[in-house]
Amino acid sequence: MTVTASERRRALFLGSMGGGLEFYDFVIYASFASQIGKTFFPDEAPAARLLAAFAIFAVGYLVRPLGGILFSHFGDRHGRKAMLRVSIAGMAGATFLIAFMPGYASWGIAATVLLVVLRMVQGLCLGGEIPGAMTLITETMPKRRGLACGFLFMIINVGMLAAQAVQWAITHLMSETAVLSYGWRIGFFVGGLVAIAGFFLRARLSESPAFAEMEAHAHKVPLAALFRDNGRAVWLGLFITGLGAATVPLLYLYMNSYLTDFLKYDPDQVATAVLIGIVLFSLPMPVAGLISDFVGIKVPAFIASLVLAVAAIPAYLWMHQGVSQLLPAMIVISLIAAFAWGVGPVLLTAIFPTDVRYTGVAFVYNIGFAIVGGLTPLTATFIIQQTGFMLAPGFLLALFAGLATVAIFLSNVLPSGRTGRA
Repeated sequence: MTVTASERRRALFLGSMGGGLEFYDFVIYASFASQIGKTFFPDEAPAARLLAAFAIFAVGYLVRPLGGILFSHFGDRHGRKAMLRVSIAGMAGATFLIAFMPGYASWGIAATVLLVVLRMVQGLCLGGEIPGAMTLITETMPKRRGLACGFLFMIINVGMLAAQAVQWAITHLMSETAVLSYGWRIGFFVGGLVAIAGFFLRARLSESPAFAEMEAHAHKVPLAALFRDNGRAVWLGLFITGLGAATVPLLYLYMNSYLTDFLKYDPDQVATAVLIGIVLFSLPMPVAGLISDFVGIKVPAFIASLVLAVAAIPAYLWMHQGVSQLLPAMIVISLIAAFAWGVGPVLLTAIFPTDVRYTGVAFVYNIGFAIVGGLTPLTATFIIQQTGFMLAPGFLLALFAGLATVAIFLSNVLPSGRTGRA
């Protein structure tokens, strides 16, 4: 099946754009965790309230594997395109409802339960979205799959950046009372609107040529075929995913709460440093991917992840030297993390054959983010509260970067068009 240059560009743009939109909708919650905690857990002590808010954040992560299984089952049997439209539609609906739902003061415990349900819907949709986009664009651009995947995750991180920027604008333009009352809801409303636009634009997507070639031989139960023929790749993929799953929450999603609540840093300076960090984490990713297209995937991924493992704790120690040191520390660790995780996603697509690629990527990506991504903010907060060990986030980041380094070394990269037994 011949793919035109126009179809490749469209797949890259629409696949990446949808991922960015959905990630905005997902992480805007973390940006307003403090206000959401006060809205839905008003009677709790401040520390317990924040812990409860992040527990619901974790719920969204924990259901992602189920979403990945559901979406990838149909994606490996019937195609990638339709699943990407369904995922963005579900995310848009859940985000709109969060924007308008009453708080605990009006609905009591029912409001909290509904929030949990809507976060679960967001998690289910995100579980299918990002692995589907990874699969579609790398199959559409097999000769530049590193560049394509790097661009995808740059745009996904732009969604995270947009969430942080919206949070910064709302908190600066509104009073604290207004932000708590209705300001945080504006962020969810904006995300829902943009996601609807993404749904209609994705009608122009073309199906993956690699899937079109093997559609007649698709497995009835792709998940069973995955574990039967690709067990080793599954285990290694889980540890590789742990790198990104630890990096994103610990360096960006959790950082506002960590630095303001525990280190008592100025919120404005923290927000600025986090925004700059996200930019520097995002922009080099296509470069990292392009390098992998020319020199191979494993070597740059191995070197960068090893450097991140070594640098994580020193970076947090640097941040602890005072708020004036926060920005330079964030710049350095973000650039290192960009090259470490910039090659990780394409490596995940390269260790699974076409017939189970969506399923394999979805399973390891979502399990990894559910366990590591969803629980690391909660774990770091718990360790700090129980032991006073303020470097807990840096220790966790170093741990998972080290495990990923070993997994990358042991992984096998398949040719882009490979199908069948791995």
